[in-house]
Amino acid sequence: MKENDRVIPSGPFKGKKIEYAPSTGVDMFLNISEDFMKKIFYFEPDEYLISDESSLFDFTGLDEMELTDVQKKIQDVYDLDVSDIASGNLLEIFMRIHHSKFAAPS
Repeated sequence: MKENDRVIPSGPFKGKKIEYAPSTGVDMFLNISEDFMKKIFYFEPDEYLISDESSLFDFTGLDEMELTDVQKKIQDVYDLDVSDIASGNLLEIFMRIHHSKFAAPS
């Protein structure tokens, strides 16, 4: 993609550049992210786009699910409470899932 391809040609945002948020963190947890999106939101890998800045808030309202419904579903599926992650950041949730699966027992 050329640099000029990312400039909006018309409308209220004319001349502004489109910049995608990085996904390097989410990409590190690809298996977890795909499993999560399928089990929590019923999305296949080609049906969504997420980045390191994506959050649960981006997906609330789907199928009339509210944030508390999504958090409860995560608790049920992963046995993990994520209600303390105020931002709902998916990368933070994926890191927590990873840690819960692979952390050494104390």
